[in-house]
Amino acid sequence: MKAKSESLKGLGAKYGATLRRRYTKIYLMLKKRRNCPMCGSMRFKREAIGIWKCDKCNYKVAGGAYDL
Repeated sequence: MKAKSESLKGLGAKYGATLRRRYTKIYLMLKKRRNCPMCGSMRFKREAIGIWKCDKCNYKVAGGAYDL
């Protein structure tokens, strides 16, 4: 039996399977839990496009839009 691949709902059939797969990959990378480089907590999130911030120690760093 084949494992079902992860995909997000909300994009209709008109966008096609390739774009849904690409969007899912980027979205899951964006929402992935990350360690803070300074304190090591798992509260490191994207604050804005290219700006990443730790909620615990207030460490801020500039990086990529979807991934550090």
